[in-house]
Amino acid sequence: MQCDIYDIPLFRGGDRKIIENVLDGSPGKYSEYEKGEIIAMQGYACRFLYVLCSGSVYAKMVSEEGKEFTLDALSAPEVLASSFIFSTEGIFPVTMIASTDCELWLLGKESVMTIIRQDTAVLRNYLTVISDHSMFLSRRLNEFALQSLSSRIISYMEHNGPIDNLQETAFILGVARPSLSRAVSQLVAQGSLVKDGKAYRLK
Repeated sequence: MQCDIYDIPLFRGGDRKIIENVLDGSPGKYSEYEKGEIIAMQGYACRFLYVLCSGSVYAKMVSEEGKEFTLDALSAPEVLASSFIFSTEGIFPVTMIASTDCELWLLGKESVMTIIRQDTAVLRNYLTVISDHSMFLSRRLNEFALQSLSSRIISYMEHNGPIDNLQETAFILGVARPSLSRAVSQLVAQGSLVKDGKAYRLK
């Protein structure tokens, strides 16, 4: 593994003796993915905690009609599937795809359980991680279901800064690029956004 696990939020401040004893018995699996490769498929079994050591990924959902929605974009160091591994269904509700070349460490469910049972620091970290992810999903649901596209654009820029790639932003927001372009142009005309070279920023 090409990263220090103690730099990963889940293990930060953890008891190294406990963690290393568990990992000596079940070190997990190290995997590399190239940009565009599927890491995990929506509906497939989730038996591991996915630790993103380098690179970035995005999670998308696909309806039966083929409609796609990008739910989240994550960059290392980060934990993936933290909310799924102990779920009753035990499946991925999203498809995870490498948005850059990336390296992941897959830690078995039982190893995770042993560590959080023995190390209260890691337990607190784990609860924080899944709580933060739940809060993020609540905000995304609010943006997607309750806000207009213009409001979603403003909210996105408040959290992520200027938009310099309309195609990528349209993908993240789950809308067609022409729809995003029209909404951005309207916001510029209204004075809410300013075009700065090839980028758009909040006024």
